[in-house]
Amino acid sequence: MANVGVFDNPSQWRKKSWMSHRVADCIYVIHIAIILFCGFAWMGPYDWMLIGVVIIYGLIELMWHYRDSYCILTDLERGLRGVSKPESGLDQNFIRRLVKVLFRVDLDPRNLIIFTRAWGRFGFVVAISRLYLF
Repeated sequence: MANVGVFDNPSQWRKKSWMSHRVADCIYVIHIAIILFCGFAWMGPYDWMLIGVVIIYGLIELMWHYRDSYCILTDLERGLRGVSKPESGLDQNFIRRLVKVLFRVDLDPRNLIIFTRAWGRFGFVVAISRLYLF
């Protein structure tokens, strides 16, 4: 397997308890749910879905801006698993890890960030437009 950043080698992680890893797994699942919601709920038929995309994705953009592209959820998971903080947010890219797990393809983290932000911003604009126009 190719290197996917700081989560690549579990043997280098600090030893943490079983419970700490299970809580990290829950954070991982919550992270996936947020990504799926923001990525596709703008296509949904209900206003609450559109409002949710606008609020959640808006907060995500603010978080990326103020935290130098480090995600709070990835940082929390990393801390619970005992993984040291990387020098760059590119080394803990969650979407890269997810694509690697699901499709066994290692993509450039810069390209994934561009794609993630473009998809998220597109959904954000569509959700605002649907709320405003309809």
